[in-house]
Amino acid sequence: YKTIALKRCSHIRIHDITIFHGGHCAIIMTGCEDVGVENVTVNTARDGINLDCCKSVTVSHCRINAPNDDALCPKSSFALGKAVITENITITNCQVSGYEEGTLLDGTLKPSRTKNGRIKFGTESNGGFRNITISNCTFRECRGLALEEVDGGLLENISISNLTMMNVDDYPIYITLGRR
Repeated sequence: YKTIALKRCSHIRIHDITIFHGGHCAIIMTGCEDVGVENVTVNTARDGINLDCCKSVTVSHCRINAPNDDALCPKSSFALGKAVITENITITNCQVSGYEEGTLLDGTLKPSRTKNGRIKFGTESNGGFRNITISNCTFRECRGLALEEVDGGLLENISISNLTMMNVDDYPIYITLGRR
């Protein structure tokens, strides 16, 4: 199940909520436009927030803990029946982590064995990504930033600045371009 699933919606604001144990995906938006997600806390075992085929989205001041999957994941899949680019996305002042589920909320911050919980573009990337800004974000006890363009879409005008990473597994920044 998904806690919040939006498809082809516009002018959406999600703010000042906490989601615990959000199912397969705590928040998934597909083909949405003009979206603001602010001051949201997600503490779930699977995906935190997925932005698939979306345009003009701002995610700010969020804490997303997802030890077994990705915390914040722009995607560009065939969910709308065709390749659609994900573009004009701003992710700022957010914290992503891979602590054991529940320990972000109770403050114990127990590291998980899987330590996923990162910001990851893709893996679904058919349409690609354009005009994306990531700034002032913190990665804790998780994997690093991943830019994965493996389905033939484009990766254009991506701006990344002021990232802080603590106890990051694998690569701090991982970029792959290719075809699967």
